[in-house]
Amino acid sequence: MNLQHQYEFKNGVLRGLAWVVLAFVLLLVLNFANSAVAAKPADRSDMLFPYYEVAEVLDSVAIHHHAKDTAVLRDQLEALSVATAQYCETDGKAQPAHMQQLQAQYAKAYLAWLELSAVVMGPMLDNNTVRQIDFRPLRLNLLERAIKKQPQGAQAMAMIGSPAKGFPALEYLLTQNNFKSGTPQCNYAHEVVLDIARTVAGLKWDDAQALGAGMQLYFNQLVGATHNLAWERMEKPLLKNRDEADANAGHWPFSEFQLTEKAWAAQWQGIEHLLMVTGQTVPQADTQVIPLEAYLRGLGKIELADTLVAHSSAVAVAMRSNDITKPASVQQSVKALKVLKGFLESEVAKGLKVSIQFSSSDGD
Repeated sequence: MNLQHQYEFKNGVLRGLAWVVLAFVLLLVLNFANSAVAAKPADRSDMLFPYYEVAEVLDSVAIHHHAKDTAVLRDQLEALSVATAQYCETDGKAQPAHMQQLQAQYAKAYLAWLELSAVVMGPMLDNNTVRQIDFRPLRLNLLERAIKKQPQGAQAMAMIGSPAKGFPALEYLLTQNNFKSGTPQCNYAHEVVLDIARTVAGLKWDDAQALGAGMQLYFNQLVGATHNLAWERMEKPLLKNRDEADANAGHWPFSEFQLTEKAWAAQWQGIEHLLMVTGQTVPQADTQVIPLEAYLRGLGKIELADTLVAHSSAVAVAMRSNDITKPASVQQSVKALKVLKGFLESEVAKGLKVSIQFSSSDGD
């Protein structure tokens, strides 16, 4: 290669490297800009928030959050009941595709339940609904005993203890090889679905009285919900799996149907809806949920509201990146949730003049 060719070759290499470096820098800038946009709180400067009475806030939560989520869950449970009955009545001719459809409908129903029960209020507290239909851990010996009894109807199912029924029992049965149509296991599974549906049908959300609460209890349940998601659902299994050589080898909640990240997202959605304004207009108590942000702005506590939005938005961004094969992503969500919980407990509680007490999520 002569000197001229060597010179041209070196110049070409250098130009190529320069373009690579420039592209890398541009990529970093774009990523930073996207992150900044995602983390930037929404601009509420042109939105005039009225003063909301506490009763208005609680009314809106009961009617436009819990009642709507309950209606969605009822519909999903009805579909699950039909799917279970059809599967169990196929006289041993059920195909793998039928089981997949049944499991998919179970997943829809359970995700709807997680969103509803993220913040436990009103009749769910009064009737201890979470314990009734989502008691964990499942007691296999009691489940086997219940299957042998073959209970039918509301009264018979009332005699079955919570650790042997509800969503956990159904979840377990749907993953067993002996779950075939026409079997005692299948018959019991359908009774479990009917029992869950009856319990959910008993949840009434007419107004604030349905919540049976003031701002203090409601706020503590919100704080408890963030704690439950951060610790019980996410950090606790994360720490338990830390010593595993492969994160996939560990146990994650709701992993039987690959629902872990979706379950976390559903639970967060049930919390987020009560924290931040999601639309572009000022929420009206008679038609929409009044989230905590709007209530704070109505009180003139703008800085608290802005910071609440910033911390909540950070959680939302982190939750969208959860991947159980990448524990660092889960840890980032846990960290963001802890920051939000700490802010609620210290600054927001002080601004609302409420004290932090035990919630239904404590004691896990």
